Amino acid sequence: MYPFKFIPIYQERIWGGENLAKVFGRKISGDHIGESWDLSSHRNGTSIVENGYLAGKNLNELIAEYKEQLMGKKFNNEFPLLIKILDANDNLSVQVHPDDEYAQRVEGEAGKTEAWYVIHAKENAHIIYGLKNNITKEDFSKAVENNEIGDVVKRVPVKAGDMIFVPAGIIHALLDGVMVYEVQQNSDTTYRVYDYDRVGDDGKKRELHIEKALEVIDFAEQPSCIFTGNSINCQYFSMEKLSITGEKHEITKEQFIIYCVIAGSGEIQHQESTVCLSPGDTVLIPACLGEFKLKGNLDLLKIR
Repeated sequence: MYPFKFIPIYQERIWGGENLAKVFGRKISGDHIGESWDLSSHRNGTSIVENGYLAGKNLNELIAEYKEQLMGKKFNNEFPLLIKILDANDNLSVQVHPDDEYAQRVEGEAGKTEAWYVIHAKENAHIIYGLKNNITKEDFSKAVENNEIGDVVKRVPVKAGDMIFVPAGIIHALLDGVMVYEVQQNSDTTYRVYDYDRVGDDGKKRELHIEKALEVIDFAEQPSCIFTGNSINCQYFSMEKLSITGEKHEITKEQFIIYCVIAGSGEIQHQESTVCLSPGDTVLIPACLGEFKLKGNLDLLKIR
């Protein structure tokens, strides 16, 4: 086992752009790349190892062969997280994700709690995040019906460096000019409630999921709009921002670690192996690695 890099899986989106090329120097295949799935075992996109002697194997093959060494003892046969970069060149749909109980019952997969780290944001950038005070299910339903969704959701300013927790049930949307790292449960279920009347490749308006959304939206107290913390912890994952100058000794403690490089350069050293780090890289540290070193001048996210 050694630190793994994976080949990004690029997803065209109606709202996508070219910031993966501009910010991280990626070679992308189109001008509407909205998502880069950088670490995924999901059926809609499974990561393939890019480096080392296991290059060419996909993540599910690694798990089948090296499950305990790779992930640790406490996980089943599915990688629990999905790591993406999202580039919102236009507004995403106003949407919500289900929790585990609803998603398993209705969609046959995990729910979707997620968190964002804002990599880049234009001046005066905003997101949609939660409901205005005292909005009821009836208020929301009426607003959707009357095409007045803006009257019931909160439009919140964001800037580079913000950390935003998006639990299942919270209405949200990235708006144009925002680029984020996204850490989420291993799920691809999204319920759209408003999509600006946009038309898909088939010439028809993109599907909305109003009834399902109304069943899963949390109409209770909404989360804080203060995004200045350096860490997020929930039952599914933790995400912490680290800044390294010189070197830092780390240890896996028999559980995998993921690093996402925000800025700077450096390397991971483990015994005889060295993996170079550049902005935009995502690296999976297998649970069995034990002690290793991070070296260089780096800003990165540590995800467990």
